[in-house]
Formats: sequence, structure tokens, C-alpha cells
Amino acid sequence: MIFSTKHDVENILHTLEHFEEYIKGDINELEFKGQFEHKKLKEVEDKILSIAEHLQSQRTQDLKVFGEIMLVCEKLSDGFTDDDVVEVSSDGKINYIAKTINQTVHRIDNSLRTVTSILKEYENSDFRKNIDEDLFRGGELKNLLIGLNNLQRGVTDKVSQGYRIGLVLEHESSILKEEATHLTETTQQQVVALEETAASIEEITANIASNTQTAEKMSSYSTDLKESAEKSMLLSNDTIDSMENIDLSTSAVEEAIGSISQIAFQTNILSLNAAVEAATAGEAGKGFAVVAQEVRNLASRSAESARTIEDLVKQLKSQTLAGKNSSEKMKNEYNNLNQNISQTLDLVENIVLASKEQGKGIEQINNSIQSIDHSTQTNADITDKVRHIAVQSYKIAKQLVETNSKIEFIGKENIQIRKKENPDFDGKDNRYDF
Repeated sequence: MIFSTKHDVENILHTLEHFEEYIKGDINELEFKGQFEHKKLKEVEDKILSIAEHLQSQRTQDLKVFGEIMLVCEKLSDGFTDDDVVEVSSDGKINYIAKTINQTVHRIDNSLRTVTSILKEYENSDFRKNIDEDLFRGGELKNLLIGLNNLQRGVTDKVSQGYRIGLVLEHESSILKEEATHLTETTQQQVVALEETAASIEEITANIASNTQTAEKMSSYSTDLKESAEKSMLLSNDTIDSMENIDLSTSAVEEAIGSISQIAFQTNILSLNAAVEAATAGEAGKGFAVVAQEVRNLASRSAESARTIEDLVKQLKSQTLAGKNSSEKMKNEYNNLNQNISQTLDLVENIVLASKEQGKGIEQINNSIQSIDHSTQTNADITDKVRHIAVQSYKIAKQLVETNSKIEFIGKENIQIRKKENPDFDGKDNRYDF
């Protein structure tokens, strides 16, 4: 037996227990005091001490590696990927773990730097780049890369669609602005024209009202004139009757004058006979001869007066006949005048009725024009608001296009709007090619 004493055995057991505690990690250092004096036991102690020193050196190096691994992992858990495990262990498995951790950190760092760089470009509105999804074989990190690329494609689609919509909106709003401006100008012109039309219609209404009043006065005057013409026709009839009576009286006077002329002629003959008889009687018949001469003279004068009266009666009869004819003509003219006045009165009454109907029609037109003028004024206000909205929409669309034009994405250079010649309207806005 190599152990000579019970004390040596206890020392060996104590040393092995101390060595076991070191191996278990309960203590960090091995300390041997050289308690053995026996040569063989001393060799055992030295061998244990050599093994312990080797283990201690290896453990110290492993602790350094584990410490760096812990620091790298802690920093990695806090989001830092800029550290490595630089210490090397004599244990290949520990070195493999350290190498794997370094590769993992480097791969995560490279991918995150790539993601950060791409996100920085995204932040600067440049969505043209994507990331290699094969940096990781799987897991949430690969899903992160896939999600980033999906985000890039989704943003590209949305921005591309927004850019297209912005171009169309800019184009359409530009047309809308021009049309709204033209509509506003046209509406203002309509307002001015309607105001002028309303003023003209008011003037026409006043003129028609004045014409109606004038026509009513003409109707009244025509009625009075008709009554006067009828009275004149009656007077003409009376004149004709008077002329006929005068003609009858003139004929009677003419007959009387004829009788007077006959009496004067007979008296003249009788006076001649008396003168002859007086001359035959001599002195006795002188006085009678004088009387006969006077009678003869009176008869001559009566005959002369009768001829004069007869001439005057003939002239009177001729004038009476002319007056009668004139009265007949005047009666006919008054009759024609009465008919013309009746026709004129009918026309004037028709004019009055037409003027009244025109007045009503013009009044309705005037009311309609006033209503249209009010509606046009309202439309003018609305079109002005539409023009203002169109201008604002154009500014917004232009700003949207300018904003989207600053965003870089795949396929941007190929986006140009081209209006279709014959778009097929199917409920979608397909009036443009891109």
C-alpha cells in the first residue's frame, strides 16, 4: 500500500475533494500546500497540481470566452450587433460556439445594416431597392426580410397608383379648372344678357301697356266717331229729305211763277186790248188808256219779275238737285265711313285684346326671366364656387403629382397618361392608358 498513514489518506482525500470542487465550479482557484513528505505521494500531489494548473488555465481562457459570449449575447439582446467574441479557447466546441455566435451576429448585423440602409432610402422616398430574402433560411428574421420586400412592393404599388391617379387628377382638374373658368365667364355673360333682356322686356311691357291704353283710347274714339258718323248719316238723311222738300217747294214755286207769268201775259194782252179800245173811244178813252198803259207796265214788270224769279227758281232747283245728289253721295260716304269705322273699331278691339294678351304673356315672360335671372345669379355663385374648388383641386393635384414625382420607385419612368380614343365604360375609370 502506497499510503503509509491514515493522515496521508485524509490529505489525499481532502486534495481530491478540493480538486472536485474546482472542477464543479464551486471554487475558482486550487491551492496546495505541499502537505506530503512521502516521495510517491509528493509525485501524486505534483501531478494533481499540474492537472489543476492546466485546468485552471483552460478554465480561465474558457471564462474569458464565455464572458465575451455573454457580453455579445447581452448586447445582441439589447439590439447591438457591433461586437465579436475575440478570445480563443483550447476547447474546440467552445470555439465553434463562439464562431457560430460571431457568424450569427455578423449576419444579423449585415442584414440589419442593409435593412437600415434601405429604410433610410425609403425614408428619403426612394423605394427602388429590395433586400435579399435568402440572407436567412427561415424564421422571423427571414419573415422580416420578406415583410420588408412586401412593404416595398406594396408601397411601390400604392405610390405608382397614387402617381397615376395624381397625373389623371392633375389632367382632369386642369380641364375642370379651364371649363369651370369658361363656365363662370359664360354664366356672367348670361347674367349680363339676362339683365339686359329683363330690362328690355320691362320696357316692352311698359310699351305694350302704353299701346294697350292707346288702343283703348282709340277704341273709345272710334266708338265716338262711329256715333258721330251715324248721327251725320241721320243728318244727311234729314238733309236729303229737306232737299227733296225744297225741290218739291221749288216745283210748286215754279208752277206758281208759271201761273204768274201766264197772268202777266194775259194782263198784257188785256191792257193792249184796253188801249185799243181807249184809242177808239177818243177823248173819252184817254183816261182809261192811261190806266191801261199802267196796267200794261205792271204786267210787263210782273212778267219780268216772274222771269227773274223763274230763273232764280231754276237755279235753286238746280242747286237743290246738286245738294240732293251731294247729300246722297255724302250719305253713301257716311255709310262707307260707318262701315270702315265699324271694321276699324273691331280691329282696335282685337288690338286691345291682343295687347292685353301680349301684356299677360310679356308679364309671364318677365316673371320667367326674373326667375331665370335669379337662378342664373345662383348658378353664377355656384359656378364661381366650382371654379374656386376646381382651382384648389388643381393645386392639390399638382402638389400631389409633385410630391409623388419626388418618390423613386420601380417603373416610374414608364408611367405616362395617354387618353384613349374610344374608352369602354364598364363602371371603372379606363379612359387612360399608362
